[in-house]
Amino acid sequence: MPFIECHITQGLTLARREQLIRDIIQVTHDSIGSDPKIINVILHEHPPANISVSSRINGEDFRKETTG
Repeated sequence: MPFIECHITQGLTLARREQLIRDIIQVTHDSIGSDPKIINVILHEHPPANISVSSRINGEDFRKETTG
């Protein structure tokens, strides 16, 4: 029974979130053959300010803080 967690930034419409879940179910079914009825998907939405991608924070390159 596959259980897929997907962490995304906030902002997708309800329709787009539903389509994303359908797509994840379809890809999982196509990839490993699981019955779609047993594939579980949960989306976690986060504010963009709470996410760092490729060490970028709020779209800016990481800067090492210096002390003293």
